[in-house]
Amino acid sequence: MSDTIHVPACHLYNAAGNKILWLDGGNSHQELPFDQLKVIGRRLARRCSFAQEMTAVLFRSPGCLRALFWNPDGTEESICGNAIRCAAHFISRDSAPIDNVAIETPHGTYLGRKLAADRGSVAIPAHTIRIRTEKIDGDLLVNIGTPHRIRVVAEEWPDDGVKDAVACSESSEPVNFNLVRKVGPFHFRARIFERGVGETLSCGTGAAAIVSALADLGANSVDGEHPYLVEFASGEQLTVTYNQSLDQIEISGSVELLVASSIPHLSPT
Repeated sequence: MSDTIHVPACHLYNAAGNKILWLDGGNSHQELPFDQLKVIGRRLARRCSFAQEMTAVLFRSPGCLRALFWNPDGTEESICGNAIRCAAHFISRDSAPIDNVAIETPHGTYLGRKLAADRGSVAIPAHTIRIRTEKIDGDLLVNIGTPHRIRVVAEEWPDDGVKDAVACSESSEPVNFNLVRKVGPFHFRARIFERGVGETLSCGTGAAAIVSALADLGANSVDGEHPYLVEFASGEQLTVTYNQSLDQIEISGSVELLVASSIPHLSPT
């Protein structure tokens, strides 16, 4: 699969409202550990600005693809669900569907899929999703490699909730803050404020966190029979399906290529 990456090496995607920039980090650094790859990836990320909400850098190594992620403020993330939803589009030469592109990240390995030319998904193993039993001021805490705080609200959108969301996403120990209203048995509406980003129009890990914490997966979503819809304040939406036999959550949604350009590769020094 490593030989399918192609020039241009810089692609900007609209992932259901989330602007994701994928950069090709090349394959000459394939033996380097993640901490050394971060130096190269950070230099690449700083070179390219398209007002993206996440910059993802892809490195090729024997048997797998490796990815690193940066927020606009320069902070790192261990995983970005929407970025991995676009990964199969980034490595492919044509519009044909692609199944199960393994992407290794600092938090674990995830499977990206190109469902169609304009749609992609990411599969997140359920065991990597940690829901804390204790709450903070009634809010649920979920970690999917990125920390999410979830507050269920009765209306859209209470001023005090928005104020708390902004404060928590910008604090000294920031988290992604999700204001969520349940509008149907399998339908949530959300406003998400991401650390290092601000309010975002779509969030893959946020959708997974919301469904994992608020849905009765075992009873209501066996083998994709009842997928959940997470709709964002902008009207963008992601579909979340729990596969009980694989014990994984798949997040799917639109993928649109906005910009295709080229960047020079950097040496490891």
